[in-house]
Amino acid sequence: DLAEYLVRKGVPFRETHHISGAAVKMAEDRGCTLFDLTVEDLQSINPLFGDDVTEVWDYNMSAEKRDTEGGVSKRSVLEQVQKMRDYMAAEKAKM
Repeated sequence: DLAEYLVRKGVPFRETHHISGAAVKMAEDRGCTLFDLTVEDLQSINPLFGDDVTEVWDYNMSAEKRDTEGGVSKRSVLEQVQKMRDYMAAEKAKM
């Protein structure tokens, strides 16, 4: 998600993984999690990190961004559940 955040800020995708990796290394070196890093910490890696970077740590928001078939958004999961229910009902009707 951190890499996707940087892409939305205009950083070429091929560079975002290196920058994200630097953030992971910083957190590992400090013995903390990524979301324990401050905006200032992240800006020392890349100045395009802004106050909105904290939204990246929101798991619900992260899941909802993956709203594709087979994805993990609530809509997608409910659709998959319904498809499985329909399939199971059809299989049961064959018996």
